[in-house]
Amino acid sequence: MNVCIVNPPVEKVIEKVYDTPDFPRAALAFLAGYLRENSDLAKVRVIDCKFDRLDFDQCVKKIEDLEIKILALTAMTNEIKSAAKVAKLIKEINPKTITIVGGQHLSALPEETLREFPQFDYGIVGEAETSFLEFVEAVAKSDLTHFYNIKGLCFLEEDQFVNGGASVMLADQEGLNPAWDMFRSAQSYYIQSSRGCPFECNFCINPGGRVVRPRSVEKTLDEIGELIENHGPKTINFGDEIFTVKRQRTLDICQGLIKRGYHKKINWWCQTHVNTLDDEMVKLMKASNCLMVGLGIETGDEITMKNMGKGITLDKVKNAIFILDKYSLKYNTYFILGQPYETVKSAKNTINFAVEINPHLPIFGLMVPYPGTKVWDMAISGEGNYKLKSKDWDAFNKQIGDALELTGISRNRLERIQFFGYLKVFLYNLRLIDLVGFVWKYKTEGFTLIKKFINNFIIDIKYKLITVT
Repeated sequence: MNVCIVNPPVEKVIEKVYDTPDFPRAALAFLAGYLRENSDLAKVRVIDCKFDRLDFDQCVKKIEDLEIKILALTAMTNEIKSAAKVAKLIKEINPKTITIVGGQHLSALPEETLREFPQFDYGIVGEAETSFLEFVEAVAKSDLTHFYNIKGLCFLEEDQFVNGGASVMLADQEGLNPAWDMFRSAQSYYIQSSRGCPFECNFCINPGGRVVRPRSVEKTLDEIGELIENHGPKTINFGDEIFTVKRQRTLDICQGLIKRGYHKKINWWCQTHVNTLDDEMVKLMKASNCLMVGLGIETGDEITMKNMGKGITLDKVKNAIFILDKYSLKYNTYFILGQPYETVKSAKNTINFAVEINPHLPIFGLMVPYPGTKVWDMAISGEGNYKLKSKDWDAFNKQIGDALELTGISRNRLERIQFFGYLKVFLYNLRLIDLVGFVWKYKTEGFTLIKKFINNFIIDIKYKLITVT
């Protein structure tokens, strides 16, 4: 029985680094690898439309050629409409194709998603490996009554929502062997050495749960070695939610990279947390050829920082920056404008703090109320001075989405602060060349911000003229 797992195309490239990445999607690799190793009844294939730059016609043609029984799609909130379009097109060609969707959006809104997009026959809530395997085996054996017993599986039956609850999370990560061989070779790979994050940020979906479930150091290093030998990447990105959350394990991985000589063949990136960094760790990370770390700081306002559930302070951020600068380890910083109860003052405090710490790569995003987060609940209820502006899932975009409004600060004002934030960090710190490089790399977002700034400026002028007359 043929099974195809698909990362859907995009209608319009908004964020090139996300919408047309230079790396394959790890979720597909994990799911395909787990199914391949644990089922003799299924022949699995993957199609990563974003990585392979496929449009909808090309995607559908590739799926059609495989003569599949089951079409599985993964989708975040801003991807769900694209996934639904693929499912619809395949259903039109072969109505007997079984379609199933997973990912963050379905996990947060299972019933709503299946009702909004009837082209999805089934959904999987939470981690999909074990549930999807059980589902595929049941289809292969024509044991459809077993669907009621599959944890995580949900579907509509005679307009009644059937929900098996959350899927079983894999406590043991050693059985995960991502099928990187099913993708063309890439210059970079996102690998996942652990799942889960112990922190409780109000904007985070946290798909891996609060308990950190690591793969062994040896397993992680072996995967990197196989990628180096078979695909020759330049960069390894650790896709862990917080790579450094377990200190000794981080040190062991760094030492392993050096011992095996991998640090001479690849550089690597990771996401970290300011509370987890110390002098010894950063020194060893640099020695093992860590090129850059990502710091989720989110705000430069003390009051906002206390209310967001991140468990850090601005002083702790400065201390982490000091250590990173000491060992010349580059860092990008993520800030989110539009925090609960955000004001012009608190937003400007964030910009000024970013100027002060002067990150190598500043990222100023606008708050997105992803379903399943505390911010989503606040937007629905009107807390935090929030108003949910749209349920057009295309608007749920990390950098330039338009799904949320604040009563305390207009959307136009927030976008202007975002625009000037980038200018101020680079120009105040006399980094004109870096500014040019940043604009070129992120030109889609950059030009969008410039366009919005001009439009908002014109709107403000017109409003002032009207009010004067």
